[in-house]
Amino acid sequence: MPFIKNITSKNNEVFNNSILELVKSKNSTLFIKLCENADFIFPFLKEKIIKNFVKLINKEKLDNTFEFSKTYCADFEDLIVNSWLKFADEDLTDCILEIFDKGTDEQKTYAAKYFYYIKDPLALDYLKKEAFSNNEALRNNCAKTLKSFGDLECIEKMKKIASDKTKDDFEKFTAFSFISAYKDDDSINFILKEGKNSALKSAIYSNLLDNNSFDEIQKKASDDEIILLFSTIIEGYPEIIDLNTIEYYEIQKFIDHIIKIQSQYAKNSLIIAKNKFKEFINNDIYLYDLDKNLKSLLKDIFLYLDSLNLNVEEQSEEINCYNIPERYSLALDVIKEAKLKRCSETLASLINGQKLSLEQCAKTAQVLKELDCINLVDLTTIEKIENENIKALIKSLVQC
Repeated sequence: MPFIKNITSKNNEVFNNSILELVKSKNSTLFIKLCENADFIFPFLKEKIIKNFVKLINKEKLDNTFEFSKTYCADFEDLIVNSWLKFADEDLTDCILEIFDKGTDEQKTYAAKYFYYIKDPLALDYLKKEAFSNNEALRNNCAKTLKSFGDLECIEKMKKIASDKTKDDFEKFTAFSFISAYKDDDSINFILKEGKNSALKSAIYSNLLDNNSFDEIQKKASDDEIILLFSTIIEGYPEIIDLNTIEYYEIQKFIDHIIKIQSQYAKNSLIIAKNKFKEFINNDIYLYDLDKNLKSLLKDIFLYLDSLNLNVEEQSEEINCYNIPERYSLALDVIKEAKLKRCSETLASLINGQKLSLEQCAKTAQVLKELDCINLVDLTTIEKIENENIKALIKSLVQC
């Protein structure tokens, strides 16, 4: 791939010639190649490519960027948008409004970003319409631009959808995604509160970290909310959340903050994280496609967690916090991983005393089965469970 080799060359003449080749390109082939290799280009090089392209583009060649815009790439979004902004006038804005009306989702995503800078009120109707798009990049750009317009209509609608128990999980997730990108004063608190009971909690919280730094979250969230956010992200690795986000999500900052919290809940979150990172660094299946810097970061985080004095034994208080589901659930995870069999009688008593929710009851029974103590569960109690699926699950654990 000579084009990619040339556009990342340290030789300025070769680099500039490749930029000029891209500027003159009448189809999107070279731009697509650039986008396909974005993950392998250093951030400073991406900035250099964007800066030099915008510098060299002229009005005669600007039409080429409209062809490029049929391919969306977040890494090179500014290459197209900044080129448009360079020649922004009434005619160009009318052209981009037409894209917003009739273009592809990819083209509309660039258009939404353009109107973040060019406050044309004619764009508002298109922004409000595409705010509900299933295309995440388009939806998020609409959110950011609507925020810059000071529009409150869409954010209020999205919050109603996200907190509506009658809506399905996917529709609610798209609303949470919009709220996260919109970033009003209440967004972080709203997402942490309303998202914690969703079946898509990992994806919702991951999206929150896509748009908000640890420092921004720390200013808004309580310590327990930070622990829950951290634990949810750790639980999501690597099946739901890509390991490549560990540095961007500032996982080390979360750990440094949680270490200072004097609670077993905080320690439990770090215990689970330590075990998860140990699993990562000891299994090639997680490491084979990671770069050496990320592999090193995974190892450093594990060694740091392993050096801490994390007590797994004191779970009695956490077990009795069954009325706080996230604390109880994390305690169950620790009990299971540390094989704390001495906790089994207390756990069984919670099932037998019908003190747990159905979900808690099922997870507790599964932990007792892992501890080889499921026999402590009273069969007459199981018969009183109204949910047939949960009843069948626990019966199968007891009987097998």
